[in-house]
Amino acid sequence: MRGKHMPRSTKWPVFVLIIIAVILAMIIYGASSRNQTTKNQRTVSHQSSLSSTRSSSIKSSSNHSSNQSTSSSDVAVKSTWNATKNKQLSDFMSQWQTEMNQTYTGTYDNQKPDYYGISFPTALENGRLSGHIKFDNQDTTIEWSPNGSSNSKNQVIAVAVGQTSSDGYNKILYLFISQESQPKVYVSQTTNGEDLYFTETKNTALENGFSQIYTGN
Repeated sequence: MRGKHMPRSTKWPVFVLIIIAVILAMIIYGASSRNQTTKNQRTVSHQSSLSSTRSSSIKSSSNHSSNQSTSSSDVAVKSTWNATKNKQLSDFMSQWQTEMNQTYTGTYDNQKPDYYGISFPTALENGRLSGHIKFDNQDTTIEWSPNGSSNSKNQVIAVAVGQTSSDGYNKILYLFISQESQPKVYVSQTTNGEDLYFTETKNTALENGFSQIYTGN
């Protein structure tokens, strides 16, 4: 029995290998988890960036729409005359001329009033009266603007011509004006060649009637 040896046990090396395998599996799983976490964080960051971009785009679009709305409102404010007011002026002039025992033709009735051969509003549109209008003896520039929306200081929104006698003479010319956003009525009964001389009307009924229509809704 002295020359024989007992075989060595192989259980210990196998156990070590199992432990090593478990450690390696844990290391691999940990690395995989970290990579997945990093990937998820990148995905969340990307989605957050997209959400922020969409939000900025929507806000920009909203601001643009708001600016367009404001711009439209500004245009509406600038217009001081409309078809309703034009009809009101026509009705008022019909009543007023009866009280004055006079007859008028007016642009508010889609007519072309004629003042000693000067046809309105044509003479204002074609520039015939350019340099020939005087308010209180001062050269004045006026512009035909039937809706009161031009940039002129003196916007003529209506014209009326009447007669104070039945012989075709003694004509009287009224300009209904938006003067720096204020209603004014100028009257002329005089000419000097091509020049027309105007003063503000002293007829309070006409002045107040136009003012009430102009400032109304």
